[in-house]
Amino acid sequence: MPSKQAKSLPLNKIIKSQDFKIKHLSEDALISEADETITPSNVGTELDYLTRFVMLADDHAFDLANIELKRYLDHGLITPVEFMRVINKEEKLGRLTESISEVDDIPNEVFRLALDICAWEVAFRTKKYIKLTVYPDRVIIKHMKVMMKLIEDFFDQFGWPMRDAFIASTKNGYLSGDGDYLLKNTLVDLKASNVTKMQPYWVCQLLLYYTLGFYNNHNKEKIDHLMIYNARTDTVFYIDVADVSLRIC
Repeated sequence: MPSKQAKSLPLNKIIKSQDFKIKHLSEDALISEADETITPSNVGTELDYLTRFVMLADDHAFDLANIELKRYLDHGLITPVEFMRVINKEEKLGRLTESISEVDDIPNEVFRLALDICAWEVAFRTKKYIKLTVYPDRVIIKHMKVMMKLIEDFFDQFGWPMRDAFIASTKNGYLSGDGDYLLKNTLVDLKASNVTKMQPYWVCQLLLYYTLGFYNNHNKEKIDHLMIYNARTDTVFYIDVADVSLRIC
């Protein structure tokens, strides 16, 4: 979701980042971004979508990417050959991961294919496709596998998602997004940041998902807790909805 949308929430109507409770699931855990060659944003996007596609077996994980890919095709911005090249990568990704049971068994090629596909998901959100020139190397792949295992442990502890990529939107579509994960009664947004403290922008983004996705009854599930999970630091930031709802207009 574009940052300008989350910033549309008036700051005087949201809770403060320091109001979130913190739980460190590992002591002194930190997977550094310093020696990674692709951007932290791309790492985070790919981590999220591989979690959905591989760990949660979500066949619709790349729907947004495909919507943008089809839009480019319909407007003559890519050729049918280029379109099919991406579709073939998605099919190959499925074949490479269909029998995987352990994160460590994921082939390196999966991370390269997934990043190509995720570039179209980024294009959906930003309305601009940027061709990739740098791909995950061994360091990044190692880091992402560690974070995927931490995410797996997080789900084991807090509950596996009942849904992912749920819709949050106003009727006019000005504010919109797709939230990351819905546990039994907890809304979770995944991060992969070296930042160790809860950020104001994360608060805005999380509250946007909640207010547009559930507070306004776009989705019917009952939400009792709002949570950020940062896989780079293996840290959970959380708050009860009861402590938030009265402050939201």
